[in-house]
Amino acid sequence: MRKAGSGGLILAAIMLVFMGVLIRSDLLTWLLDLIGFVLIAGGVIVGIIGLIGMFTGGKSQASDF
Repeated sequence: MRKAGSGGLILAAIMLVFMGVLIRSDLLTWLLDLIGFVLIAGGVIVGIIGLIGMFTGGKSQASDF
C-alpha cells in the first residue's frame, strides 16, 4: 500500500464508494434486467436464423479445407 501513495488511496476510496452506491441503487437491477432481455432476444433471433438455415438448406456445400 505504500507504493500507491495518498493519491492512489483517495482514488481507490472514491471507486469503492461509487461501486457501493451503484450496488445499493436500483440502477443495477434495471441494468441486469435490460441485459437479460437483450440476451433472451438475441437467443431467439439466433435460433430463428438457425431454423431458417436448416429448413432452406443453407450453404451446405463441401469445403476445400
